[in-house]
Amino acid sequence: MKKTLLIACAVAACVSVRAQGQDAKAVIDAAASALGAASLKTVQFSGWGYDYVFGQAYNGDARWPRFNLPGYTMTIDFAAPAMRDDRRRTQLEDPPLGGGFQPMFGEQRLIAVVNGNYAWDLVSDVAVIPGFRNDRQTNVQGRTDQIWMTPHGFIKLAMSSTPAIRTETVRGAKKTIVSVTHRTYGKFEGTLDAQNLVERIDRWFGHSVLGDALMEATFSDYKDFGGVKFPTRILQREGGYPLLDLTVTDVKVNPSVTIDVPANIRNAPAPGPLVGPPDKLADGVWVLPTYAKSTAIEFRDFMVVVEAAETEAQSIETIDAVKKLAPGKPIRYLINTHSHFDHIGGMRTFAAEGATIITHHANIPYFQALWANPRTIAPDRLSRSGRTPTFEGVVGNRMLSDGSRRLMIHHYPGNMHNPGMLMIYLPKEKILIEADSFSPPATPLTAPPNALVNLQHFYDSVQRLQLDVEQVVPIHGRVTTLNEAREILERFGKNQTN
Repeated sequence: MKKTLLIACAVAACVSVRAQGQDAKAVIDAAASALGAASLKTVQFSGWGYDYVFGQAYNGDARWPRFNLPGYTMTIDFAAPAMRDDRRRTQLEDPPLGGGFQPMFGEQRLIAVVNGNYAWDLVSDVAVIPGFRNDRQTNVQGRTDQIWMTPHGFIKLAMSSTPAIRTETVRGAKKTIVSVTHRTYGKFEGTLDAQNLVERIDRWFGHSVLGDALMEATFSDYKDFGGVKFPTRILQREGGYPLLDLTVTDVKVNPSVTIDVPANIRNAPAPGPLVGPPDKLADGVWVLPTYAKSTAIEFRDFMVVVEAAETEAQSIETIDAVKKLAPGKPIRYLINTHSHFDHIGGMRTFAAEGATIITHHANIPYFQALWANPRTIAPDRLSRSGRTPTFEGVVGNRMLSDGSRRLMIHHYPGNMHNPGMLMIYLPKEKILIEADSFSPPATPLTAPPNALVNLQHFYDSVQRLQLDVEQVVPIHGRVTTLNEAREILERFGKNQTN
């Protein structure tokens, strides 16, 4: 009898799985029919609206900075898969609080492209390898996600996968939820309304700052464009804040689309180390080059690092390099200049190493809340270590000294980039380390920085603190002098109002 029952249960389970598979196929087919997705090979939609720069909020309580999008066009080839995101952006917020290279003057054009395993930007029609995305995903992954985060892309992804379905009541209405876990693209979940139109898509990924992060897109006001139903309002959120608010005004169905991978992108050499060789500035002071560079400072019995890199992988290389510079000396402190994500993405790696995080005191509750988020999708060194991170807050000024070297930390309030900005000064070496107030271009004095007001504030703060500075070490950009900042202000300050 027991054997008979087991056989019966197994048969029932198989029938249930088969029935669910049939139900899922029927749901996906109905959605594809309602949207016109089956016959849609390529699409191009255009409109206007607003976008937001992820991870660049003025402070931990603010949303991402918002910009005007007077023009936006996305072109998709679903089969490749390939996508071209072409947007025109202008300044919106006044005062321009937060990051995102604001305030902008005139119009900024951003063209981001992906095809298969290749991602590139177009700058004046020249294909270039892009830097890190603001959300810290790889460019290929983040841009390809945008294909599957459209209603038609999601249904096509579901058609190529083995989706699961369930029903839920959302705000009093019955909804069909379609879950897709794709071996290449990860986990997505779509919500279908009573007309089988996709009204929401959720996408989960592991984020260096947020932990298990959710990107969500909602779709409304569908209209018929040549037999294809397409939403004319698209809202995206990430990290709990708006990321894109788009009003769609035109949709081209199955246009001729050519998104070829440029030869220089296809033939680009494999990336080398994430962190360059240490550059010695003075005895016991080294710069570790990367986009958000770190500075290592040697004390008698320990090391101090100013600024973590953008990602854990970069921070691991930085930590390894510091250990080679001063064998046997632990990294006791990691000094964080401010709370933007490109300056804190690799910070947890230093906490896992046992370093105390020194930051502006107002950042500590924000960091503690972020670091309490679950990290099941992409566990990092800190989550695996079980170590409780240690923070130390700066109010005004803070000095580190062991009798052999002095290091001064100064909070300079009033900066529109971030209210908790810290600068780090080595009085004996006359070296000043700062972030984002002064990011000099590759060629000196060629163009004013966007945020001239922040450069002026930084320069005035240095004068107020009466710091004798010979070298300025920007977290972004080349090592320079304070005289260059003064020359920029003298040359461009008269012709630019911020």
